[in-house]
Amino acid sequence: MSQVVDVQIYSLKGEINNYSFSEQNAQFVGIDWLQQVLAAKQSGSQLSVVTDPFDYQGIDQVIPMQPEQYFMMDYLLPADLQGAKALEVGLGSGVLSIFALQQGAATVTGLEINPRAKVYAGFNALINGVSDRLHIRDGNVQSIFAPVQDQQFDLIISNPPFEPTPPGMDYYLNSAAGIYGFTFVENLLKDANARLSDNGVLQIVTMAPGDKEVPGRLVDAVKKYLPHGATEIICDLAPITYAAFVDRFVGIFGQDQSVIDAMKNEAAANGITHLHMCILRYRKNTAPDLQISFTPKIYEPWETPLGTK
Repeated sequence: MSQVVDVQIYSLKGEINNYSFSEQNAQFVGIDWLQQVLAAKQSGSQLSVVTDPFDYQGIDQVIPMQPEQYFMMDYLLPADLQGAKALEVGLGSGVLSIFALQQGAATVTGLEINPRAKVYAGFNALINGVSDRLHIRDGNVQSIFAPVQDQQFDLIISNPPFEPTPPGMDYYLNSAAGIYGFTFVENLLKDANARLSDNGVLQIVTMAPGDKEVPGRLVDAVKKYLPHGATEIICDLAPITYAAFVDRFVGIFGQDQSVIDAMKNEAAANGITHLHMCILRYRKNTAPDLQISFTPKIYEPWETPLGTK
């Protein structure tokens, strides 16, 4: 019996501080789709990954390439990658782990709760020649580092779930993160220090709530959970208002306006007016410090709404 497989194929181009991906929609028919995907991989590309297409709307969607992933690759420093024993929390398609391995990491352990994503990540590691150095483990939402509680890492990376999500909504596993989009990030930060080796580095790319100027919730979490090292927060140039972001759940997903209004009212009462896309980079056991800066370009074009192009 024939089957149809719809995927998105992304191939890396550019260079440090200007990475981007070319993309190709692909539909493969028949039982030999695996060979067809391999044939479609651009042999001249250093890195190619297969994801779900944008119109796949199951909650187990393997997220297509998004601007925050380019942001992360631009700001992963070669010195932090060389020879590193690394951990990725929230593996997804595996693109960041594969990139880290190709840029010099020794090994990456990838944690992921989504069975569909683990299949994609394993396949992508195989076609990029790094499957022997990427170790995929089941994730644990309730206790993020439980699967690696006996280990420490030179580098921890994550593009975690960060979208403000209406209560009770069955939303994408890769994105749902409480009404402020900060639940997973806070749980990650509170336990990360113990999983870092001496002078280890934690680097995440996330959206974070705050006012128009700074992602205040992220700043507060750094002060609370990461007091024993130096932290940089690097913000995208184009924050979006909290209200504009959550209003899109009505038009795109048919959420009840009263639920969204309640979210906006609670956010306003707590001083949350904007959402910032940003990189957080923390260095353990260095002189405590917190610096906030801004990228020289806009990574997140907010006119692109919630998983549509």
